[in-house]
Amino acid sequence: MRIRRLLPELAVVLAASVAAGWFVSLPSEYQRHLRQACFAFLSLSNIAFDADSGYFAAPAQTKPLLHTWSLGVEWQFYIWMPLIASIVWRRAWPSKPRLDVLLGAFWGFALASALWCAWQSHTDLTGSAFFSLRARAWEPLAGGLVALIEQRLALENVDSRMKRTAALVGWGIIAACVGFPIPEGQWPGLLTLLPIGGAVLIVASRQQNILVRWAGLRFLQRLGDWSYSIYLWHWPIWVFALSWASLRGHSITFTTKLLIAAVSIGLGAASYVLVEQPARRRRDILPDSRLMATATVSFSALLAFTVAAFMSHGFPSRLPEYIAAAEEARRTNTPRDECFRNANSIKQAAEPYCEFGSRAPEAKKAILWGDSFANQYLEPISSAANANGIHGLIATQSACRPFIDDAAKHSSDQEPCRAFNRDTLNLVLSRADLTTVILGGNWGDPDGIAPLVQKLLSSGKTVVLILPLLNIGFDVPQRWMEEQARAGKAIREWKVEVDPQLTQETQRSEIAQRLAAYQEDPTRPYARWRCPGPVRCWARSGHDQGFPKEAQS
Repeated sequence: MRIRRLLPELAVVLAASVAAGWFVSLPSEYQRHLRQACFAFLSLSNIAFDADSGYFAAPAQTKPLLHTWSLGVEWQFYIWMPLIASIVWRRAWPSKPRLDVLLGAFWGFALASALWCAWQSHTDLTGSAFFSLRARAWEPLAGGLVALIEQRLALENVDSRMKRTAALVGWGIIAACVGFPIPEGQWPGLLTLLPIGGAVLIVASRQQNILVRWAGLRFLQRLGDWSYSIYLWHWPIWVFALSWASLRGHSITFTTKLLIAAVSIGLGAASYVLVEQPARRRRDILPDSRLMATATVSFSALLAFTVAAFMSHGFPSRLPEYIAAAEEARRTNTPRDECFRNANSIKQAAEPYCEFGSRAPEAKKAILWGDSFANQYLEPISSAANANGIHGLIATQSACRPFIDDAAKHSSDQEPCRAFNRDTLNLVLSRADLTTVILGGNWGDPDGIAPLVQKLLSSGKTVVLILPLLNIGFDVPQRWMEEQARAGKAIREWKVEVDPQLTQETQRSEIAQRLAAYQEDPTRPYARWRCPGPVRCWARSGHDQGFPKEAQS
């Protein structure tokens, strides 16, 4: 019944999105889209999008099937919940009523899932809780609990005024959640109890007649009938409309948003009439055997097309040849990606710190410490290290600028980042052979940099500080592709007007002024080189040889 209810229309939307992506998606984006379509067809898209999340993941507005993650969680719940309920029902204690045992099991699973959700949302900074069945199961289990409690307590005998009050309270909670949305960073989490609790009160009260008297409710009820169809269509339409507008240099206005909403409702209504209802009701035309055979053939065709796309690297021949350079730029990955820690301080490489540069036994030692802003310079830094006989360690973590951890100053920073900085500082200070420390980060307050530089200099370390670079503010390869598409030809030179915001001159000056005190203080005998470009080097007297001086080139 669930396959008949959900799959036919999902298959139509998947086919439409694959066809639309052929005309507007870059080859690498199209490969990703096809892979996610295969996962969505199998109701596993929450797993696919969890794997495709993170700091360097593509923006949500470029993923036409992102909304199907919830269908994956829903399907997986429909598979596991009946199996577990069946096992509990059959193996219930003879001395206990089966309904009570099942109700207790549901309460237990719901509580365990809610606690897991709260814990994972707090500790896993990559957002896996959002896509996880374990962290989400308590939400649909709330509906199962309502059904069981109705059987156990005979809610139809409850006073109607109490039911009406419960329904109004439920609607009030949901209205409050709409008016004052829960922050994204806290969803899912404990605050998710509010909208789920409101929905439970509405469903359990069985007071639909409260709203029947309202004018215009028939249209809202009709929207409810179409809601699944509208849900399937709205996000792909939005994503492809954004792509179309970007390619032509148009902005999305309020009128455009209203038009997208109207198209979504119109397609949803048409799909409800032409696909959803016939698939559900016309079993004479589409019996179960034919339904499953059609689904198997459709998925096989999609899988074969996806394999062909990966073998051809996304069918690049369908796009103008001059866009190939922008596509190649999009393929560039994080340097030494296996060594770059995610927000949970986890990396793919097994060793505690990856290495770069010279492997000669007599090589001087250095460490690159910072976030992705530091990690982006890994290739030129590695070349300089090889040229100058320097062996380095990589200590870089996503969204984690270097700082000396302080409970009062850094309470807003995530604990994995604070622990990473504590461990890195301890490593640097405990090893006398690590004479050079290269610092880079998404610098904010200059006062946060000064204590770390002072600590390292006073410990006899040479400090190479990478100052802020250009703040472009947009996706360069994407904009490059759009400019060429509008021009209808290759663009090999692209000029951007220079302004202080672009060059971050104010922030660079503040950092330089704050750290200039070290040169002026006679009690601190530090030599300083003014390196060209974004690099500024400090070294304590007696350590002014090697990396920093040579790094000027």
